[in-house]
Amino acid sequence: MLLLLFLLLILFIVWELYKRYFPVVGIHCDDELNINLMDIEIIDVRDYNISYKDVIDKSINIPVAYLERYCYEIPDKKVHVVASTRLEKNVAIRILRRKGFQVTGYTVNHSRKLLEKLAVK
Repeated sequence: MLLLLFLLLILFIVWELYKRYFPVVGIHCDDELNINLMDIEIIDVRDYNISYKDVIDKSINIPVAYLERYCYEIPDKKVHVVASTRLEKNVAIRILRRKGFQVTGYTVNHSRKLLEKLAVK
């Protein structure tokens, strides 16, 4: 009985680590966004204290911690995720997919090519 509980605990820990740290299969990184913004919505999942310094025009800013609660604010379109870390990106993509959104790609904050194109001057 004790061994079974231990194995379940190990399985739970491995599952939680997988959800956070392993990349989502089939979603690619876009350093340059060559898309029609009428068809795709940009979702900025960076924290407010980071995103207000580097505003992305025509994006919806919902930090990853609030994504489950406020995903109804996202229009029914394909989405592109902008995150500040790979951890945020993985969690946000999994949440959006679970809510039924089609994620077309992502950009990590360090990909400056996209952010410079979309930044408000």
